[in-house]
Amino acid sequence: MGLFDRAKNALAGIDPQTMAVQAQAAQQLAAQQLAQAGYSDGSLPIAAEGADLRARMQADHDVLNAYGQELNRVIAIGTPGTGIITGAVDTGERTAGNAWFRIEVEVTIPGAAPYTVAKREMVAAQFIGNYAIGSAHGIAVDPADPQNIALTS
Repeated sequence: MGLFDRAKNALAGIDPQTMAVQAQAAQQLAAQQLAQAGYSDGSLPIAAEGADLRARMQADHDVLNAYGQELNRVIAIGTPGTGIITGAVDTGERTAGNAWFRIEVEVTIPGAAPYTVAKREMVAAQFIGNYAIGSAHGIAVDPADPQNIALTS
């Protein structure tokens, strides 16, 4: 039995109207996800917009990848310390639907006086509460650049 025979047999008992309703629900979910990520106004893109959409998604992927790699690098080699968030401002920038904030962190590492770092940080909506002013976090400080920190908690 070939692939198409198996597909035909699998779909044989499914009501076409049910399939249409499920397809419509899937399209609505896709449209919602694209809107939440900032790629559409809530409608599904048309084929002519496909190349532009793919380019924007790839650019966001590249930003997310580079950002994650840098955070991982600093965490791996950084000096551990603590940081207290003393300021947070939404910059209005978004990458894949995630907001960028300019945060100020009072940094304390062993053997050094506390100092302030201004950092650009991407924050997913569900984690915004973790960045409240006055909240304490574990941090890692890049030994080559004490202004380059990564929040570890």
